[in-house]
Amino acid sequence: MALITLMGHMGDAIQHVPAVAQATLTQLHHGLASQLHDGAKLIQVDVTAQDIQEKLKSVPQESQGGALVWLATHFIGMFQQGGQVFVGFVSGIIPTLVVLMTAFYAVTGLIGEERVHGLAQWAGKTPWTRYTLLPIISVFFLTNPMAYTFGSFLKERHKPAFYDAAVSYVHPPLGLFPHVNPGEYFVWGGVLVALLELEKNGKVPASYHVQVAVWYAIVGLLVILLKGFVTEWITNIIARRQGVDLENL
Repeated sequence: MALITLMGHMGDAIQHVPAVAQATLTQLHHGLASQLHDGAKLIQVDVTAQDIQEKLKSVPQESQGGALVWLATHFIGMFQQGGQVFVGFVSGIIPTLVVLMTAFYAVTGLIGEERVHGLAQWAGKTPWTRYTLLPIISVFFLTNPMAYTFGSFLKERHKPAFYDAAVSYVHPPLGLFPHVNPGEYFVWGGVLVALLELEKNGKVPASYHVQVAVWYAIVGLLVILLKGFVTEWITNIIARRQGVDLENL
């Protein structure tokens, strides 16, 4: 800007000097104007914001910010993927879960707590039903964590084994009855998402997740039966070593 102003003053001054000096000043004036014009051509670059954006796309992220940018991008990407899964749950399983919980609580109220308790007392008489049927009834009707209160109908020496069986069966039925443990549905939900993706890609047969859910519940039932027998046996051994009479508690 200062150079342009100086050239303007030179143009005015040329008119007030002698002819010889005027010719010299005129040549100097034209020389400066020519250099200014050439410099403007050099400075002028025809680049748009979109051109710069395209150039940046071709540069790897590691080159732009190093490993820190890569770490930050993938770290937040993990939570973004989790958010997408959660949105799928909100529009899919969560409304179904609310309806299921409401329905089964209503069924329990219609049957009556006294009848349910009577069934629990009957199921606790033999070990085969105490560590299979009783945990199923307690988890199905009372859900987690209230299911463990059915242990109050049992003798003291049977309570640890029943708790071990019941607490181990709050996850296996989630694929069939998600209302039994809604707070930990993610245990089955993560498997379900993977199975649905495999079904979508044709890697496994359609409705394969239903088969897995059924077998999950069946295998879980066999596991809690085994755990019930083993825990009861361990409880008796520890009681004898410590001199505790469980029959009289």
